[in-house]
Amino acid sequence: MIIQKFGGIAVRDSAARKHCIRHIIRGIQEHGRVIAVVSAMGRAGDPHSTDSLLCVSSALKETPHASDVAAACGELLSSAVLSAELAAAGIRNELLYGTRSGITSEGPFGAAGLRADPHRLLASLGDASVGVVPGFLGMGADGLIRTTGRGGSDLTAVVLAKALDADAAEFFKDVPGIMTADPGQDPDAEMIGSMSYSELVPLLSVRRPVIQKKAALYAARAQVPLHIRSYSGCDQGTWILP
Repeated sequence: MIIQKFGGIAVRDSAARKHCIRHIIRGIQEHGRVIAVVSAMGRAGDPHSTDSLLCVSSALKETPHASDVAAACGELLSSAVLSAELAAAGIRNELLYGTRSGITSEGPFGAAGLRADPHRLLASLGDASVGVVPGFLGMGADGLIRTTGRGGSDLTAVVLAKALDADAAEFFKDVPGIMTADPGQDPDAEMIGSMSYSELVPLLSVRRPVIQKKAALYAARAQVPLHIRSYSGCDQGTWILP
């Protein structure tokens, strides 16, 4: 089994999601089963992005519970769309959300921690080859949705990778991997084939890190192999290994 996490740009529109479906098919061929974790579609300014949903009303800023429910709509919509498109492509899959996903959240709204019950998720998955999971959120013991904060779908992916003893967690981004420098500023920038967690973490204290820092730290503790790749190509990307 492998965990594949698709970021907002990777699921932004139908053309982008066709690349995702190809990666999922490859994942089935190479690993047997795939759990696809998805972010909300697009980025700030796109109609279904998390930022856009939270701008529907300024009152959401004052009501954390309502804010988390609104924010969760982006991932729920994205997962439903990808699940439907996989089915249309002839790929049997299960849409796993709420109690079906086995993911629970604890702590404050907007900054919750996640836990995953692998037995619950696998029971919901049945004999399907693919499970599609909305990232970024879980359900508390009180039945309320709680989200994990910005970039939280990355955390969902590594928590599931640990719980399910997956081969790795792949992250499909709008970059080919981790580079020695910003290729937009340095034409000699080169791809880094592999690196350690300790080498990765210092690179994540930026406005838009390649992976959420909390997720990277969790992966380091849990010894989950990470693979950063381009969603639109077949580049080897960057492995983060113990």
